[in-house]
Order: sequence, then C-alpha cells, then structure tokens
Amino acid sequence: MDRVFLARHDLLIDKPPKGVGGRLWYWLRRSLVLMRLMPPHVVRRAWLPTLKHGSADENARVLLIWALGMERDELRRAREGFSLYLQDMSSLAPVLVTDVADFAYFSRLGWLVEYLPELEGEGTSYQERKRDYLAWRYRDAVVFPAAAGLLDKESWSRLLQHFSV
Repeated sequence: MDRVFLARHDLLIDKPPKGVGGRLWYWLRRSLVLMRLMPPHVVRRAWLPTLKHGSADENARVLLIWALGMERDELRRAREGFSLYLQDMSSLAPVLVTDVADFAYFSRLGWLVEYLPELEGEGTSYQERKRDYLAWRYRDAVVFPAAAGLLDKESWSRLLQHFSV
C-alpha cells in the first residue's frame, strides 16, 4: 500500500498540537512518513462500512459489490436483485464500488458507495491508487461482481453457500 496515499487520505487524521514540542514531533513524524521511515497515522477507531440509516448490523461482514464499467441502468437492475436477496440479511453490509456517479440512489438503500472516477493526469492514475487503497481497506470483505444481482434465487443461494455467508 502506498504510504503517502494513506497518509494524505486519512479522513480522521489529528490536527497539529498547540504546544511547540508537540508541533515539532507532529512535523517530524509527518516527514518520516513521507520518507517511508515510519508508518502513517493509524486510526484507532473501527472502520464501519455501514451508514446510519442502513439496516446492517454494526458487526456485519462487508459485501463488496464490484461494478466498475457497468452502465447506469444495468447497475440499477442489479441493485434490485441485491435488495431482494439482502433484505433479510443484516449480517452483510453492502459497499458498492462504481464509476457511476449515482450516490443518492444507492445511499438511500443504506449502501456505502466508493466512487472511482477516471481522471486524467501524470503518473499512476487516481483510480489505480484508490483501487489499491480499497483493496487494503476491504481486505476481509466478500467480493461479488455487480452481475450477481441479476442471478436467480437458487444461484444466489449457491453463491452465498460457496462463500460461507
């Protein structure tokens, strides 16, 4: 995992301390992280992939729904299947990884949406770096392609049994 990317995109990073000694240590630590001599700031709070208005339990297992490259309408049809199959399964917390900017539609369902846009630039693309970050963040998740939402009930049950969910 790219340490600079982790350090830069840490959402819960602490503010610099007010005291002189604290500020000196803060900037020294930051420099050591950028030089890869020290690991980046680690958040001690648990990462919750659920939304407050979602129906998943707090200790739910993450179901990562991979939907890069899907068309908006096809993704919405797959969503209908996932909603039908997941309505009584509060042990799974769906997280949608997509390049379709349709956040409100999916967050109303209680799904967390991870957006991976294609942005132009020099060097490694933003999408590749964020994809690496998501692979690290959701390393223990069950990953299904979005097309799994289009399966029939019997195939869905076999898929869940295969992953011991």
